Amino acid sequence: MVASRRGWPCPPVRHPIRSVYPPSKTIDTTIEMTRKPYDSDLTDDQWEMVKPFFEERHPKNWGRPRSVDTREVINAIFYVNKTGCQWRSLPHDFPNWPVVFYYLTKWKRLGVWKRLNHALIQDCREKAGRGPDPTAACIDTQSVKGTPESGQEASGIDGHKMVKGRKRHIASDVMGYVLDAMVHAANGADTTTGIELITKLVATYQTILVVFADLGYKERFIEFLNTVLNIKVETSQKEAGFKPVKKRWVVERTFAWIGRQRRMARDYERTTESSKAMIFISMIRIMIKQLHPIPNPWRKGEIWSPLQPREDTQAVVS
Repeated sequence: MVASRRGWPCPPVRHPIRSVYPPSKTIDTTIEMTRKPYDSDLTDDQWEMVKPFFEERHPKNWGRPRSVDTREVINAIFYVNKTGCQWRSLPHDFPNWPVVFYYLTKWKRLGVWKRLNHALIQDCREKAGRGPDPTAACIDTQSVKGTPESGQEASGIDGHKMVKGRKRHIASDVMGYVLDAMVHAANGADTTTGIELITKLVATYQTILVVFADLGYKERFIEFLNTVLNIKVETSQKEAGFKPVKKRWVVERTFAWIGRQRRMARDYERTTESSKAMIFISMIRIMIKQLHPIPNPWRKGEIWSPLQPREDTQAVVS
């Protein structure tokens, strides 16, 4: 018996899930999911599309067979990304949070999130009638407030926007999909980190010919891209009032897309690599729903995706 704060004996508390399944016992994960689905769960079609990236085995079939349901691990990661809950507050009908966090960091270390993001971008562009590889990129930064956890690594103050935390540096195509990303301290200069980001981007997308940027990227950035990478840079000019910048407004919309995931409202991650992985996970969720949309209960079950124009829009255009 355990004594309470007032000295009265308290009965031992048994965990409702772990008392049934001890840690030493292997759980059969071949049974079908019987819990009620969350809004962030993958549908069957969506899971079949991303399944090869997460159930890839060693070429020589090394290692112990996985005893956890991979689909439920992905659903748990998407749940954290969408709702913004703490890892220890993960609902008990998901696998234990240390198991989910282990696979999140493992796939981050192996580059699975970035490879899946790259494959989905190609699928979305082809479905929209474009080529799989982009020829133009839009670059921009977003300063986000930090937390005590994220303040332990790469944290600073953006003196222009008066934000203490980190800066998300992304490059998107003209459809708004994140081609590559960096996360660094908020006091980092856009020109210096932008050169590093575009250099990494060109290593993956050799087809980039032009980059759209704002006035925060100085002459050194433009000169480096023109002379070293042979890439043209077009900078936007300030105009009176609020007007969406031609061609470059899509990267601002991408930040709005990412901000819709509550985990991204601030930077809660301890490392910048985890913050970068969360950017890719946010975009993966968005592209999956665009490729395999689900019925919208608020629009009488309408199924619509930005890759497929609405029927009423087609009627107006025609």
